[in-house]
Amino acid sequence: MTDLDTRPSARPVVAVSVSAAVASALPGFLVGALAVQMRSEFDVGESVYAWAMSGYFLAASFASIPLGRVAQRVGPRRQIVAALSIAAAANVAIAATARSFGLLVAVMALIGVCNAAAQTAVNLALASARLERLGFAISIKQSGMPLASMLSGLAVPVIALTVGWRWAFVTVAAIGFGTAAAVMRVLGPYEAPDRETDDHHRRSGSPSTALLGAAVASGFLSFGAGALNAWVVESGVDAGLGEGVAGLMLAGGAALGVAIRLVCGVRLDRSPSLPFRRAGVIALVGATGVALLAVRSAPVHVIATLVGFAGGWIWPVFTNFGIVRTNAGRAAAATGITQTGVYVGVFVGPLASGVLIERAGYGPMWIVTAVAMAVGAVVAIRVARHF
Repeated sequence: MTDLDTRPSARPVVAVSVSAAVASALPGFLVGALAVQMRSEFDVGESVYAWAMSGYFLAASFASIPLGRVAQRVGPRRQIVAALSIAAAANVAIAATARSFGLLVAVMALIGVCNAAAQTAVNLALASARLERLGFAISIKQSGMPLASMLSGLAVPVIALTVGWRWAFVTVAAIGFGTAAAVMRVLGPYEAPDRETDDHHRRSGSPSTALLGAAVASGFLSFGAGALNAWVVESGVDAGLGEGVAGLMLAGGAALGVAIRLVCGVRLDRSPSLPFRRAGVIALVGATGVALLAVRSAPVHVIATLVGFAGGWIWPVFTNFGIVRTNAGRAAAATGITQTGVYVGVFVGPLASGVLIERAGYGPMWIVTAVAMAVGAVVAIRVARHF
């Protein structure tokens, strides 16, 4: 028996999976969206502030592989509930006690570990459900990432500019606790596979070299996604947009990303093309949009943001579908490897781009980011036949 076989419908499983993905990712996106307000209070520059975001993803990169293996043993429900509960408590701690930037970085690192635990376990939950339309389910789940970014963008005018940025973290904590309770109700018991079954899943899945290649591709592509989320609001302000408008621009770009991910997911299960190849082609479109962000013009910035999000944030639907479909029996362990690349990319992205902004400005930073995305797209196309 798998942990979802007892459920009468796949809809609750997909619903809590999306909710868990959003709740676990929100803090990382929120730190980027609230950069203007939080940097002002902590009195740090872009390159220093980037450690709040990069520390979150660095911790996740170290935790992803081991926690993917843990999820295979303890099951999705236990791991997701524990991860969301700890992260929610940490968000409360940020709102109530973070008076130094060092403490903020430390707590964000803990939340990053929780994110790694939740994401790998969510992938296992979807794979274990034996869904008829796995691709569509994964596209819904992956829509949680731009949805988290959209909510973070909305938090700027709605919360940060009205009652203060700390209340945004209180809101995220409430979402986390509520989602943990929903996961407890929806996901059922889990029976870990025995050694023989686990060995069979390992042999029938993607080779380790292919998973490492996918991790490399994800790393370069995530470099772009991390920089885009971290600095698009401040870049918009620098290009002439108001703070509230720049936050809404982030929300609009993320909303477009959600819509396109869902549209792609509708046809994904029946598509004859290789998922990783489609990911690479779409990422090249996103790289073009990111390159256009180098133009220091408010109208161009708005258009480039939409193109960047439309292409630069769609690829995870295809890559995760390819990985989970090919490695259904060990989805948490396999995505633990590839997610490591994602976390390394979004760790390096905000940090390196913050340094570039301080030394050369936003224009050169966006060009470097676009090149990194193009490299990731090429690598994804190269490993496509294994997924």
